[in-house]
Amino acid sequence: MRILLDTNIFIPMEDSSSYLDKKLATLHRLSQLNLELLIHPESKNDIARDKNESRKQAMLSRLPKYMVLTSPVNLDDEEETCLFGKPKKDNDKVDNRILYAVYKDCVHLLVTEDSGIHKKARKLGLGERVLTVEQIVASLKYLENRENSPHPNIKNVHCYTLNLQDPLFASLRNGYEKFDQWFKEKCCKTARMAWVSFNEADCLNAICIYKIEEDPIVTNDCRALRGIVVKLCTFKVTKTGVKFGELLLKQSFTYAVDNNINYVYLTIEPGKHGELRSLVSNYGFTLYGVDEKGRDDVFIKEFPKSPPSEILHPLEFAIKYFPMVQISSNNAYIVPIKPEYHRVLFPEAQCQQSLFADQGNSAGNSILQAYLSKSPIKSIRPGDVLFFYRSDDHKEITSYGIVEQFIIESEPEKILQWVAKRTVYTYSEIKSMAGCHVKIILFRVVRHLKSPLGFEKLKEDKVINGSIQSVTKLSVENLWKLIDIVGSDGSFVSN
Repeated sequence: MRILLDTNIFIPMEDSSSYLDKKLATLHRLSQLNLELLIHPESKNDIARDKNESRKQAMLSRLPKYMVLTSPVNLDDEEETCLFGKPKKDNDKVDNRILYAVYKDCVHLLVTEDSGIHKKARKLGLGERVLTVEQIVASLKYLENRENSPHPNIKNVHCYTLNLQDPLFASLRNGYEKFDQWFKEKCCKTARMAWVSFNEADCLNAICIYKIEEDPIVTNDCRALRGIVVKLCTFKVTKTGVKFGELLLKQSFTYAVDNNINYVYLTIEPGKHGELRSLVSNYGFTLYGVDEKGRDDVFIKEFPKSPPSEILHPLEFAIKYFPMVQISSNNAYIVPIKPEYHRVLFPEAQCQQSLFADQGNSAGNSILQAYLSKSPIKSIRPGDVLFFYRSDDHKEITSYGIVEQFIIESEPEKILQWVAKRTVYTYSEIKSMAGCHVKIILFRVVRHLKSPLGFEKLKEDKVINGSIQSVTKLSVENLWKLIDIVGSDGSFVSN
């Protein structure tokens, strides 16, 4: 597998005092995948512009020990403007050529901490092939050994139960010197709650402190969010590769749906926290304005109580109005999943209870998932609805989601380049499937049914005619039969 390292990854890798150095060194130890770590020829030009002469010379002297991407496809000015927009500075040109190597399949994956490159990649449909350091390390460790990568536990706790000396809080103090006072007065004494995840040493990996508001005025031009609203007051993760941010958002969405919440919102300081901005935008938050202090940007996500009249592509609709799913020109499929993969893909579907039951930790997987199939079907498109059927043992539909992308590949490395961020498969499993046309379905999980639909019920109501052995397309008539059976357990909207 060929992995291209962006300049901003390559330089810290050579700095022994850098945190990234330790993470990237792990790539060399994950030899099972025969990793080929490369740098782009443009990286040398980027380093040459460094105004720190001693650092520049030190870096240039080290370049020869790294493999260089040979003969990258040339990017002319016209295509560059068409794909990326007109570059504003030399660094933009370097970034564009590095990403172009992914676009032209010179490499399988790109590793970068540059949020601008990640944004450009998503616009080109390459978001799955551009990873942060944390993401690539976490993905490769999982691919090597799934058993050593358990799903994170998310707890719902009172803030006063947390240790204010936890290392995670140190970074929050750096940005807000009165953090301790705010935490004690506004969070502990008011019994405010937080969604948290702890590591093996009982230190925080992630935290989201939230509060419930009613009709809050949230902008400096006095605009309010009408109804019951959840504000995400503090949102912090220490390990992005394990998708803690995504899991925290998922918890907030589940809470909103279960508690009849109208909006979820948060504020982000302008010019900072680019990764958080990208994260919330990718999950349907929109910029609403500037907060009442005239300082931070306000991002909101609406949970409408009646079907919106807005006409959108089914995928856009599902992202913006989660958990509502629009049924229009899109198709629907029943997707059988073997129990061993179902348990990994949908761990929270194993028990049909609230994610926030009093006794419970909740081990959850992310919203963005991938499914691999040898099914002959080739008609799946973005926006199509997938009903997941646990085969062999339970024989029931447990969950549903919506398709983001559908790709067909045969080589294991090319399969992996699309699913590295979200796969439930190990590399050996992917390798065993390769050789034929493997269908890669990238999808978003929408909901797990509180009352799964068994095979006999599906057959009795004539949703299906026989056994479910492979991905099965539903007729419009049978889709609406299935939706009627799901009832209030689903949120389907007809265009």
